[in-house]
Amino acid sequence: MTKRQQSTINKSTTSKVSSVNQILSRKIPLKCKNAKQKEYANLIREKEITFCSGPAGVGKSFVAIAVALQLFQDPNNSYSKILIVKPAVEAEEKLGFLPGDLKDKMLPYLASSIDIVDKIIGVENRLKLEESEELMAEPLGFIRGKSIDNSILLMEEAQNMSPSQMKTLLTRIGYNSKYIISGDMDQSDRYRDSKQSGLYDAMYRHHNIPELGFFEFDENDIVRNPLITKIVKNYKKSENLNDE
Repeated sequence: MTKRQQSTINKSTTSKVSSVNQILSRKIPLKCKNAKQKEYANLIREKEITFCSGPAGVGKSFVAIAVALQLFQDPNNSYSKILIVKPAVEAEEKLGFLPGDLKDKMLPYLASSIDIVDKIIGVENRLKLEESEELMAEPLGFIRGKSIDNSILLMEEAQNMSPSQMKTLLTRIGYNSKYIISGDMDQSDRYRDSKQSGLYDAMYRHHNIPELGFFEFDENDIVRNPLITKIVKNYKKSENLNDE
């Protein structure tokens, strides 16, 4: 790393700490609900890029966003912003033309992530971070050509990414950044075969890189309504029968 790059990181750290301390007056909470969530949180902290797959209800997004906010608030880390990225893929039903500017158009795709941010730090603090551009939503297509420096990037619904899109995202990581990439292999709105997705491809292609972390939840790790576990297991039974 050059002196100029280090100077940029140091300057961003000073301004970030001052701004974040004004906005987030209390420590970001994260109470893991089981050992798997705790293991996932520790892996995120340890690795530059973490891939995670698992069914709905295991806490993938909540843990990732909470850890990202904790790292962002920590004065010993020099991240200057959090980026939330999702592929704009509709879940079967067509939404049609969405009015408004880019932020308005992305809102339906990012709503679930924004809801989690609001639960953790409150709507008022989230709006302040957005106003200061320390919390930003980016369409996946706008990542191409950029270098992601001094940032924590949260890529959700990655089962809807193509291998080419994943390659573009991974090769955009710059200095002093952290990626958290997650999705549910069994709920792709783009691929009938999950093995075609960018998330699957990346998780099985890059195991030889020690700076990358890989984590998998299963239906036994679900922490939301216990009914979800039963529903997921039934879907898996049907899929296994169809494969035979």
